[in-house]
Amino acid sequence: MPKLNILLCGGGTGGHYYPLMAIKKDLHSKSNFHFSFIGAKKGIESSKIHSESIPFKLITISGLNRKVSFKSLFQNIVVGINIIIGFFSVLIFFIKQKPNLVISTGGYASFLPLQVARILKIPYVLHEQNSYPGIITKIFSKDAKAVFLGFKNAEKYLNETNTIFSGNPVLLNESKSITTNMNNDLKTLLVFGGSQGSKFLNDKIKIALENDKLDFINIVWIVGKKNYESLKHLKNKSLIIYDYCNEMSSLYQIVDLVLSRSGAMTIAELIKFEKPSILVPFKFSSENHQHFNAKFLEDNFCSKLIKEDDFNDKTFVSTLRNLSQDDRILGSMKSNFKNINVPDTLSIISNFIMEKKHAL
Repeated sequence: MPKLNILLCGGGTGGHYYPLMAIKKDLHSKSNFHFSFIGAKKGIESSKIHSESIPFKLITISGLNRKVSFKSLFQNIVVGINIIIGFFSVLIFFIKQKPNLVISTGGYASFLPLQVARILKIPYVLHEQNSYPGIITKIFSKDAKAVFLGFKNAEKYLNETNTIFSGNPVLLNESKSITTNMNNDLKTLLVFGGSQGSKFLNDKIKIALENDKLDFINIVWIVGKKNYESLKHLKNKSLIIYDYCNEMSSLYQIVDLVLSRSGAMTIAELIKFEKPSILVPFKFSSENHQHFNAKFLEDNFCSKLIKEDDFNDKTFVSTLRNLSQDDRILGSMKSNFKNINVPDTLSIISNFIMEKKHAL
């Protein structure tokens, strides 16, 4: 029996790329598929996909600039030109790879592959990570064989669509244990802002540290590679600073709470490791999806949500102090994760594909 050719598309950020690789890894363990990949040259995938040892195409594409100005108009003209060039590049890649199925996890890098799949009548499935569907999901969901949902409440935004609640796949490799050698009498806070780091959170933490307002807690701080040189001087006996960390599963296990943005993958990891958190949604996230993601955990009493515009030293430090110095509150937040329905995400997705692979 010939192999099923599966084309994977999605990227731009780790929130789109890593779930796709988690799906690939699970499918690969269950059957003899042939995989290929399409992503963006400027996305995180450009430095990651080589290690997967599969055929791939990286295209020049970005999202539209929604501001009204001559600069944004020019940028959008360039985007339009890149879309035309990218379309034919993607089409040629499809002809070479002959995919029988396309799996997309969204992001602007998915637009052209899904458009070509639709034109060539190649079946596709989508995975929507966020509680409020992104524009790619909205455009292509009605023709999808299935749209797997990271959050069940997203189905109310997708009418006439075959939605399946799967949860979000988490790609966390086996990691070595990490020792911190910090003050065991203090709670430990993990701070990060996604795969690139968050300038907003970095600036706020830097100011609080320089004003000696965080001496009541240990901090493990992932600042992002481009920010490390300017912040590494702040290290001390209760503050560890990383540029990037591949040992996230170990980090989650040694910290007591988390301060972060609220991308869908971060939410999935917090649920997996049952970590109370303070979430600060990126206010310019598309469709304001990070706010909806954070609200989900807040509504389940697992997290405190602070909007960017409300985030200041007084609010943040008092919230952090209250959480870190009250075991009853932390314990309650941790136990509330038990009330969240966590499906067997990868099995749901891969089993659907395995069962339907000759009927799609």
